[in-house]
Amino acid sequence: MNYFSPFAYLFAVLWLCGCGVSAPERLEFTSIGDTPRTFPTSEGNATYSLDLANTSFILSDLTPEQLQNPTGNSVELFGYVLHIELLWVPLAGKTAIDPEATNISIRLIVFSGHEVGLYGGGGFAWPKGEPGEEDYGVDIVGSNATLLAATNGFKDLLSPAQLTGRVRSTLNETQNKQMRRAASQIVTNALKRVQWVGPRAIEMQKRASSITSTSMDNAEFVLR
Repeated sequence: MNYFSPFAYLFAVLWLCGCGVSAPERLEFTSIGDTPRTFPTSEGNATYSLDLANTSFILSDLTPEQLQNPTGNSVELFGYVLHIELLWVPLAGKTAIDPEATNISIRLIVFSGHEVGLYGGGGFAWPKGEPGEEDYGVDIVGSNATLLAATNGFKDLLSPAQLTGRVRSTLNETQNKQMRRAASQIVTNALKRVQWVGPRAIEMQKRASSITSTSMDNAEFVLR
């Protein structure tokens, strides 16, 4: 499945017309199906951390304390955790942007009571500021995401969706890593299979491919 085709079409039209592509100020997911819905993600705490060659942004309307419960299935939460990984940095005026260029990876966890939904996709963003500074962010000009996994009772009202808007965050590596690890643990326990929300998510899940739903039926898998 190509998650990026609507984004690529829009980007190509603007590029051919010579129009500039800018991000809206408000950060939100918008469904692009027959019944448009909006999931705002601009309210909440935003931090970032530097991980090897990449930058990880975490936004959430939940506190680290609310996410620390490791029991997964029994936890009841209402809110979201959004992880954005900046994979590479484009250079204005020098980077030739392909219509299907992707430089961010996206993971959105939606908590609805005892139900959990994990969305994922990718898109394109321009960095704002310099990594390592106290404040740093990205302007997301286009993306696509879809539901990757969910508990049985979760209702998907977004897929397919796009994330656009501005991310502004504060450097806090400790809290950033705590948030994404705690969120990953809750989703892993709820789905009974490893779901890593953080840098190199696909790679991390492949390394844990031996952990199956059968092996987790009677025991929780603790992420290290």
